[in-house]
Amino acid sequence: MKLCVFGSEGRMGRLVRDEAGDSVIACYDVIPPGRKADIPIPDEVDVVIDFSLPSAWKDLDRLLFPSSAALVTGTTGLGFIEKEMLAGWAKKRAVFVSSNMSIGIYVLGKLLESAAEMLAGDFDLEIVECHHSGKVDSPSGTALTLFDIWEKNGGGRRKMLGRSGPAGPRSSDETGIHSLRGGDVTGDHQLYLLGKGERLLLSHSATGRRTFAAGALKAAEYVNGKAPGIYTMDDLVGRKEG
Repeated sequence: MKLCVFGSEGRMGRLVRDEAGDSVIACYDVIPPGRKADIPIPDEVDVVIDFSLPSAWKDLDRLLFPSSAALVTGTTGLGFIEKEMLAGWAKKRAVFVSSNMSIGIYVLGKLLESAAEMLAGDFDLEIVECHHSGKVDSPSGTALTLFDIWEKNGGGRRKMLGRSGPAGPRSSDETGIHSLRGGDVTGDHQLYLLGKGERLLLSHSATGRRTFAAGALKAAEYVNGKAPGIYTMDDLVGRKEG
């Protein structure tokens, strides 16, 4: 399997390059404004691994356009435009999308899904996420994914990003998401399920970014040769064929 790394000079890009070694045959980082991506993705690239920023996706789109290579992206902070781009890319290639490449986070989401089926309506959810001081998006993409899981399974539908001031009592239809930033924290996520007279705490801590790099390489192996479409951790971990 031959790989291309987009966002190759970022923290995750460098780790992917280190983990993949000689499998990486092309690297791209920021393309200066006004300069075309005049070095196309080599024809022999099987999978492009992207850890960049949404603001860089116009460049990624230009690089992908002439290629049929599969794509694995761990970029977070995606909006409507980026989700439309993903759908467009998936018409021509296999596209693996995950806000977090950790198997443990996937399991945390499944635990929350089961908890929501049993507890939503009787318990409140508060999400606390902590990352290093250099993380640019807030809340984390993982926290938003966990909120989506809770909301889709009957939990509070209104996001409350932090709390301050005399906002009044907590509404039963809200879910709090709290972001902490500092130091070199790789990534901690805590889920507080709060009921009357009892509470549950589900948590996950990443002790190093190599976990995410290894997950991205597993995803690349999975989508290599797959039919066009969107693939997720459900497909990778559950080994569902699409």
